[in-house]
Amino acid sequence: MRFTKYVFIILLLVSLILAFLSLKNNEWESLTATISLTIAIIGGWIASESFYNQSLARKPQIILRLDFKSRYDLILLVAENVGEKPAFNIKFEWEQKLINHKGEEICFNKYDDFIDIPVLNSKENTSVIIDLASQFYEKRKTDNLDFNGTIKFQESLNSKRKTSYPFHFSFKHYSMSPSFENEEPKTMYELQKIPKKLERIKIEINKIKETIDKKTSP
Repeated sequence: MRFTKYVFIILLLVSLILAFLSLKNNEWESLTATISLTIAIIGGWIASESFYNQSLARKPQIILRLDFKSRYDLILLVAENVGEKPAFNIKFEWEQKLINHKGEEICFNKYDDFIDIPVLNSKENTSVIIDLASQFYEKRKTDNLDFNGTIKFQESLNSKRKTSYPFHFSFKHYSMSPSFENEEPKTMYELQKIPKKLERIKIEINKIKETIDKKTSP
């Protein structure tokens, strides 16, 4: 695409030079022709850019993003394909390794050392837990919170050619942000604890009943 841009720029410069010479020499027919040529070149450039952007939108596009809101008090790292086609054999190459709450390097795939994600279809995502939101910043006061690297993947299983581009994300701008704009994750988290609390209450009631039965038995 860069080569195509250079070609259009050269053609546009040539047409402008021809228009200037035609105007200088009072060659009005030539001037009209060069103006028409300039308009055609600009139109072709716009059409080429539009076609290129549409082609990019149809390709797989893998992103890494942070998620502070889907799960109560958890920070997730999300890998998502926002493109229109699947991506295969996805690999993330980190400049600085991201460590999770267990002190382990973040990993999407524990079964394969060579790739991180075998396939992500269009609009599909997967996530891993990084840490508790309530503890993350306290534990990493002196750590570098900016992460960079390269995303590599294949657009087809039948091709060995790999697409690659850089990624970057940061934890810094979340440090003062409210984690729970929506109270639903917290509510669901609390509801999940109710059965366990009821079970403990049931156990305590049974213990009290057994004690009473022993005291009242002859």
